[in-house]
Amino acid sequence: MTRRHKSLVQSLLGSLLVPGLAVMVIGVLIVQHIFKDEYDELLDASLIGKAHLLVEFIETAQGDAGFDVGGLLDFESKLRKPDERALMWYLDPDGQVYAQSKSVGTFALPTPLATGLSTAAGHRFIMLRSDQPETGSVVVAEPMVERNEAITDVVIAVAIGFGLLGALFALSSFWAVRRSVAMIAELSRNIAEKNEHNLSPIERENVFSEITPAIDTLDGLMGRLDRAITAERAFATNAAHELRTPVAICLAQAQRLRAKLSDPAKIDNIVEIETGLKRLERLIERLLQLSRAQSGLGLNAVATDVSPVITLLMSEMRSRSRAPEKIELKFPETHFSTRVDPDALGIILNNMFDNALKHASGPLPTVVDASQSGRVAVVNDCAPLSPADLDRIKQRFNRRGALSDGYGLGLSIIQDLCAQSGCQLEIYVPRELSPRGFAAVLRLPKTTNVPR
Repeated sequence: MTRRHKSLVQSLLGSLLVPGLAVMVIGVLIVQHIFKDEYDELLDASLIGKAHLLVEFIETAQGDAGFDVGGLLDFESKLRKPDERALMWYLDPDGQVYAQSKSVGTFALPTPLATGLSTAAGHRFIMLRSDQPETGSVVVAEPMVERNEAITDVVIAVAIGFGLLGALFALSSFWAVRRSVAMIAELSRNIAEKNEHNLSPIERENVFSEITPAIDTLDGLMGRLDRAITAERAFATNAAHELRTPVAICLAQAQRLRAKLSDPAKIDNIVEIETGLKRLERLIERLLQLSRAQSGLGLNAVATDVSPVITLLMSEMRSRSRAPEKIELKFPETHFSTRVDPDALGIILNNMFDNALKHASGPLPTVVDASQSGRVAVVNDCAPLSPADLDRIKQRFNRRGALSDGYGLGLSIIQDLCAQSGCQLEIYVPRELSPRGFAAVLRLPKTTNVPR
């Protein structure tokens, strides 16, 4: 069972948002507690002040004709809603209700009621005794609805504020994390572009300072790999170059020796030696091509017209064929501009032509069609390949047959150079409208035409 990798985005957002949510909840509770205490203290002070004023007013006006104690709070009927008006009871020295405000209605005064502040029946009460024994005491009550609504509104407003702040924080965190992930993804793409042809240092534009040491280590590793690959390619190239001269000398000496001999048996031996030297010469040439393909040969910085190159290579193909009459050539009819390196194109087409000539075994001619712009088709008449054989010959050093006069490098070199230059190689087995044959179509990437 494949273990699911942990998401960096989920991990960072979880580590940021969960503590932030906890802090917001705690903040709302703290605000509720502090505001409730301060608001209760403020309203309680107002209630106490109101009770003192009523007591003093009663003490001053007591005994006056027409004095109505119950009407002292009638002015609130114009200022407050019925369920928000204050209630007032005036008690005689024996604790009996002597008078009450009109807002009391059917509300019963809770008993017993202690002197000072208290809460009962959804109201906040203050019982204040007069300093004059004959005056009695005053009880004032205010509904808790107003203060509860105020506290609820404040808590809701604070919660909304914290929620908006949390949403902004979440969006900012999400944007920052996504931006960081995008930078890491860009860095990953930059690293993924590195291959045996490109081991240059990694771009530092999308690198965080925290991971710079890891990038430095990776750059060092790629530098060592680049030096090792360069040394390997240089060895293969130098060895092939150094072998060309002695092989050419040996081949020339063998040809001179054959010209001097008259004994048929000895001439046959020299011919076998000459054939082996020619095979070795072709192998050296293939190794040089493989070395150039591995070195990154593929694209030019400037686009060039490759039609003359294709025409020249097709003409050379006819000249080196043993049966030029069995070759049908269709030369390019228009100019075609591309950034594909002419040397790379030459290696690709020469390998395609050589393979077509080498394996042609039927009565039909070998056709090279470059009449369509940016397209070169090479078709020969040979025994058809099975899908397994086709996959096998695409691998390096695999030949079509054990006795085949080849080295298993041509198609591999073609594929490497096509991948580097942006060309497309299409293979059809068998050829169209026939049960036999092999067709390879090379499509070149087009660029802006070069001015002539």
